[in-house]
Amino acid sequence: MIEQSRRRYICGILILLVVVLIWVSSSFTMNSIFGDQKYNKPFLVTYINTTTFSFYLIPLLIFRKKKQYQPEEIDLEDSARLLGDHESEDNQEFIKPQNPPQIQLKLSDKETIKLSLMFCLLWFGANYTNNASLAYTSVGSSTILSSMSGLFTLVIGAIFKVEKVTWIKVAAICISFSGVVLVSYSDQLAEEHAEHPSALIGDLLSLMGAFFYGAYTTLLKLKIGDESRINIPLFFGCVGLFNFALLWPLFPIFHWLKIETFQLPMSGSLWAMIGINAFVGTFLSDYLWILAMFMTSPLVVTIGVSLTIPLALMVEIIFKHHTPAIQYAIGAILVIVGFFIVNLATLSLVKKEDKESAVTNEIQ
Repeated sequence: MIEQSRRRYICGILILLVVVLIWVSSSFTMNSIFGDQKYNKPFLVTYINTTTFSFYLIPLLIFRKKKQYQPEEIDLEDSARLLGDHESEDNQEFIKPQNPPQIQLKLSDKETIKLSLMFCLLWFGANYTNNASLAYTSVGSSTILSSMSGLFTLVIGAIFKVEKVTWIKVAAICISFSGVVLVSYSDQLAEEHAEHPSALIGDLLSLMGAFFYGAYTTLLKLKIGDESRINIPLFFGCVGLFNFALLWPLFPIFHWLKIETFQLPMSGSLWAMIGINAFVGTFLSDYLWILAMFMTSPLVVTIGVSLTIPLALMVEIIFKHHTPAIQYAIGAILVIVGFFIVNLATLSLVKKEDKESAVTNEIQ
């Protein structure tokens, strides 16, 4: 059991690394769409990204039988009741420990849909503010400030008792935060428009996105806990459907307020960039992200987001021939160190809990 939990955790880390790679690629694509392509429509792009989640419902509607999980639960209840009527008390006691856990572990379709409604606005808020920040600031600055989500996740998780606060985790957060400060300071020195009001707007939007990210990550872990409890395609499909149905009225409001004038993409290449980014950068990556979160913890995946900083730095060095300052390089290293510390601490905690659970089971 201990080895199985360890493999599960390592698998979650590997999935998280894939997500980080996709997110960095998506950030550069977004920056190109808003900057190089001069299509500054973050709300419309985020709306399209969110709508792709609705496609998760198509195979469910075609192949999934009505209330797929309900027959199993009903059969278990009926069996327990029938056996209770005809069998002895000893047999009832033998059956009872086996049935209730399976019934309680899974969320019903109704509960999943309710959770997706709670989640959808937080998710859209996080993605919209993050995408909008890329229209005002660089990928580096947006990525750096998004890493503040680690602090928000730890605080929110501690309040709702989803995360166990230890000195090692606090130290890891401090180390990562120090790295974020160094990278941010170096980035601001390098940007000639650092004091421009638009850059400040981008920074504030990134911080808002970090808060929303920490909030919805903690919400998912609090309400679900383990991926076996929920039908993930149904959950994401409903998130896309709710955002599609609830957020379209904002288009005329944003257009009237001149926050974002409504305009569809002007060329086929722009449509292609938006479409590929939607399906890879959102449709696929967020499915992998939620698996990684369930296999590890909200804090681990949040700290993992910080890995986008050194990765984005590498991309800028290789493809944009940008030479980082010494503060930037040291900050990136600190971010990576903080990520590995929190992972080692969490993995040790997983081992300890599994051992305690195994001892408890043996005693019982």
